[in-house]
This record gives sequence, structure tokens and C-alpha cells, in this order.
Amino acid sequence: MSFIPENTPFVSLPTALKGRIDPHQLAVLWVLQSYYPNIWPSYSTISKDAGMCRTKVIHTVEQLCSLGWLQKVSRVDEHGQKTNAYRVTVWHECRVPVPQLSSSEPQSISATSSPDKLGGCITTTRGGVSHEPEVKQVKLKQKTKRNKYTKDFEHFWKMYTEMKCDKSVSQSKKPAFEAWQKLDKEIKQKLPDCLQADIDARIKKIRKAEWVPQFPDCHRWISKGQYEQFLELRKRQIESKLNPMLANKASNQPF
Repeated sequence: MSFIPENTPFVSLPTALKGRIDPHQLAVLWVLQSYYPNIWPSYSTISKDAGMCRTKVIHTVEQLCSLGWLQKVSRVDEHGQKTNAYRVTVWHECRVPVPQLSSSEPQSISATSSPDKLGGCITTTRGGVSHEPEVKQVKLKQKTKRNKYTKDFEHFWKMYTEMKCDKSVSQSKKPAFEAWQKLDKEIKQKLPDCLQADIDARIKKIRKAEWVPQFPDCHRWISKGQYEQFLELRKRQIESKLNPMLANKASNQPF
């Protein structure tokens, strides 16, 4: 007479399956039941435990599902990856009512009793403790795209990328914005005027049939300080406009 020692893990399946289930189906059911309550092994794991090839395992799982002896659902693991979870549903083959638990008997877990929850069925086999496992659905965090660029930079970026002069095909907005942020507030305000002055200077050279290099990537134009010469030019232009006004004002003053 065989017996099951107390507190010894075992797997039970209804004897009503005898003569109705092939060896591959029996092996897959046995392996899945052995993972209770966390019945979500991969196809590769089932293949290794059952001594079958992975393709045969996939085919057998589909057979068991179509026969009503297995249910397969999707779950999301703790790493956010989609996997399969299973519930062995052969309890109905016993053709008996779901057994009622006695409070005086210790309980053990088996998914061959009641299919109320995924892997949450209980029998009154001695040994073990009842447990209602929960399949946790891990929500994937959705990355929201934020518009982190300032209005002034967007104006300058549009001006740079839409200018008619010959420029580098590759234009990197993020590095350009990082270079922009390193500038002083006063320089940021003058940068569009400097760019326009650079454009005008190149157009003059083109009209004189002189060679003109193309505009580099925007962030290089900023980080290499190609605007600096036009800052000085703008300063001299402002001073030249102010000097006649000052001179006229001085000439109107009495001695």
C-alpha cells in the first residue's frame, strides 16, 4: 500500500483521465500542476521538466486548452514582461460536487478541485496550508513627452533651421538647446540678430562670387561662438548710430 508522507510535495490528477489522455498531455499537466500556486513557467521550462521539445509543448498546451483541461491567460510579471499563466481545470472530470472543507482538517493546495480563481483551488489532503494566490498585474509606466524648450529658443531654432542658406543636413535640437542654456540672458536675446547678421554677411559674399562655407549644426554654431564676431559688429553699429546724435546734441548746446 502506497502512502504520501506528511509535508511532502506531490502532484495529483483525477483518475477519471485514465485512458483518455495521451502521455504528452499528462506530462504537461503534471509539470504545470507542480508549479502551483504560481503556475506561469515558460515554454522552455515546461519543455525541460516534461522531457519534450518546445514545439511539442506549445502544441500540447493548445490541445489541453481545446479539451477544457487547461486554461491559459496573459499576465504581466514584475519586470513588465507579458507571460502566460495557467489553471489546470480537470476537476470536472471527477463528476462529483466540489468538496466542502472541514474546519478540523489541515488544508493543502491543489488546482484539481475548484476553479474559482486562477490557481486558487483547495482540497482537504493532509499537509500544507491553504493559500489564495494573487496574480499581480504590473502597470507599465508610460513615458510622457514633455515640451522642455523655451519660447525664445523655439523662435531661434525655427529661424536657424528654416533659413535659406546652405547648412548642415544634420541638426540636433537637444544639444543646441543645451548650448543655448549656457549663454547669458543678454546674449540669448541678441542671438537671433547675430544669426541674421551672419546670414547677411554670407549673402554678400555669395553675390561677389566668393566661396562661403555652409552653416554647421546649430549647437556647433552656438558652442563654437560663431556669433561672437557679430556681437561686436552690432555693438559698433549701435555706437555709430548714437555718435551723430550725440554730436548734434553737443552742437546745439550753448558755450
